[in-house]
Amino acid sequence: MKEINLKGLNETIYYDECDNGLKVYMWVNKKVNSFYGTLSVKYGSIYNEFTIDNHKYKTPRGVAHFLEHVKFNEDKDTTAHDFFFKTGCDTNAFTTFHYTNYQVFGSEDAPKNVVHLLDFVQNDYFSKQIVNNEKGIIIEEANMGEDDPYTVMLFKHLDNIFNNYEHKYVITGKKDDIKSISIEDIKLVFNTFYHPNNMFLVVTGNFNPYELMEAIKENQDNKKFKKYKNPKRIIKKEGKEIKKEYEEININVTNRKIKIGIKVPKKTIKGFDDLHIRIMLQYLLMANFGQTSDFRDELLEKELINGFFYTREIFDDYVVITFTIDSKYKNEIIDLFNKKIDNLTLSKETFERMKKCLLASLILNYEDVEEVNSIIQSEILSYGDIIDNIKEIEENITYEDMLKFMKELDLSKRSILILNPVEEDK
Repeated sequence: MKEINLKGLNETIYYDECDNGLKVYMWVNKKVNSFYGTLSVKYGSIYNEFTIDNHKYKTPRGVAHFLEHVKFNEDKDTTAHDFFFKTGCDTNAFTTFHYTNYQVFGSEDAPKNVVHLLDFVQNDYFSKQIVNNEKGIIIEEANMGEDDPYTVMLFKHLDNIFNNYEHKYVITGKKDDIKSISIEDIKLVFNTFYHPNNMFLVVTGNFNPYELMEAIKENQDNKKFKKYKNPKRIIKKEGKEIKKEYEEININVTNRKIKIGIKVPKKTIKGFDDLHIRIMLQYLLMANFGQTSDFRDELLEKELINGFFYTREIFDDYVVITFTIDSKYKNEIIDLFNKKIDNLTLSKETFERMKKCLLASLILNYEDVEEVNSIIQSEILSYGDIIDNIKEIEENITYEDMLKFMKELDLSKRSILILNPVEEDK
């Protein structure tokens, strides 16, 4: 077993790998009474077109989410919930664009419960009856999403940003997608992507890592897996232009919502990798739009907004910065945000102050088993491995680096989406 020492954070991640390729990451905290295990499969909603040995495959949209649902069935009469209810654990799962995550949370016997997490996810039991029965449940979930203004706003926003990327389609799939999913689709995806080589396990909390790893290896050694097929996702070409620059829709919201999205090609940010792009955008956005920014204070003082938040995400070759604003004054707000985006500033004093705050938060993050689990997952999914010198990387970013980054940043490609309350429909 390898110990990954996180430099400057006084934390250790235990790492080991099973013979079948399953990677295991463990963080121990003896001060808590619980453990949290997550098994991540690197297969999400945007993987509906892929190749194996140059042979192309295409599945209906929504298969990743559908498979997540039916995976809890261990046989025709038993579900994973039955097992974890008896052991006093909670279990759940979720599907994202890029991966599917299965979870167990408990306070006793981590080896027994983590091993069963592996068992039910790696179990190849499926039946036509279960697949057909699940369709109605998932269609109902998809319909609820279509009635949820925040879900509608998110995917309408992404649809307006992207011309071709699969990220613009809802993770559940639409009604016709769900209806068309067959047991053959489910088995194809499971046999292709649900392989130990394409999974990783993260366990955080109070447990003995050596005891846990012994139980995991014994469990995996007793299972037989076919050779990993090494599938390759087909990524559609996406141009730099915005699909739709402005749209207003009327929907069931109490207050008007405004989304301003900025589409930035990564290739224009020369000299900065994904990790630095994320960190430096965090500095820049905090300085100009954060909780203590003059811009936010001014908007609140003038009662132009009820509040707003921002995100920055990387979608393959693009960075998307999004502002979600609650305000009655759409024209004034759009004008003010556009002017601010065109004139971002960052003083050296502000940069150094924020750097100290963010460095301090790195240490504080290592107090919660779920937060640490999420950090480890995020680093593996985003960068392929644990970043053991993240504190050093952040410390080494200079004000001159930030000025160069700001100069490279092209924020000209924008899309605006307005959600008006239905009562304003004329």
